[in-house]
Amino acid sequence: MKKSFIIFLILALFIPQWGWSQRDKSEDDSNFSPGVDFIIGGGIYFGSKKTAGYYSGQPQNENNLNYIFDNYSWKKDIVKLITDNNNFISSTDTTIGIKEYPTAVKYKPAMSVMLGASYRFNKHWRLSIYYTFARLTAKDIFTVSYTNLVPGNERNDYLQYLLIGKENRSFIDVTGSYTFDASQYIKPFIEFGAQLNFVKVKSFDAVIENREFNLLDVYGGSNYVAGTYMQEFEPNYGGAGFAFTGTAGVKFCFNENISIDPIFYISWGKIHLTDYNDFHFNYGAYVRL
Repeated sequence: MKKSFIIFLILALFIPQWGWSQRDKSEDDSNFSPGVDFIIGGGIYFGSKKTAGYYSGQPQNENNLNYIFDNYSWKKDIVKLITDNNNFISSTDTTIGIKEYPTAVKYKPAMSVMLGASYRFNKHWRLSIYYTFARLTAKDIFTVSYTNLVPGNERNDYLQYLLIGKENRSFIDVTGSYTFDASQYIKPFIEFGAQLNFVKVKSFDAVIENREFNLLDVYGGSNYVAGTYMQEFEPNYGGAGFAFTGTAGVKFCFNENISIDPIFYISWGKIHLTDYNDFHFNYGAYVRL
């Protein structure tokens, strides 16, 4: 992905040299006027796998598998589900527990939408503000150990279950851009700016024998006890972060008012997920109108 961005940037820098040599020298700027442009767009957002580790379920994470496996009521349900659905496991097996956590959780590419506006000072320079939204999903598997009681083959064995984390990300980008006036219809450009981002963890579940166990603490730190009334609270995981951004793209102009702009976007900054909020790269490929 980094190589693609470098190639895109090189093209953005060198295409204009070709375009300038092809331009009609009689062309002038008499029709240009400063003003505001409005932008809508959409594309694919790629979240860093570094922050996806938040959904590995490991004990050091603020939301982890111990939340359900160390709880008497949930552990009882888990053991019953596993033994009822796997007749080769004894219902009295005391070895059922977490064996391995995922170590390379990744986000799926996410659909993303964008709205924005920009003020053009002249034919080259403009200042823009964008709002972008993406909903990400991280998935991986963890393993549960048990004792295999098949006669003559008594050994430890494992079952695999799914971890699914979902989060919403919102971004506000303020950028300055320079457009290369290569030709009347094709205008490469580059943008650099700063970003304020906000992440909200929407859900984090362990799926065991087709039943979802919520790994987010909705009881405000209270220990869950089956058969008792317990007030649930809206969990609040995530928060605000910031980043620096760079974009390379090409404007395909239909006329002086309308263009389609395919872009490649990269950000380097912090996404606020506890213990995973170091500086990381995130990427995106969009088409703006």
